[in-house]
Amino acid sequence: MREGRVEPPFAVLMAGYVIDFHHRNVCSRCRPDGTCPRLAAAGETLRAWRDRRDARR
Repeated sequence: MREGRVEPPFAVLMAGYVIDFHHRNVCSRCRPDGTCPRLAAAGETLRAWRDRRDARR
């Protein structure tokens, strides 16, 4: 990792894995209409991390 870069928190890394998983599979919480609360929460986590990172620049 480059000097000065902050390593993402574990929750951010896991959110990325959740999104990757949902590109290939469905989970036990996926709804018939294609929505998923886990996927929505992962998206919110990543957006919050990106907003926080961008605010520090």
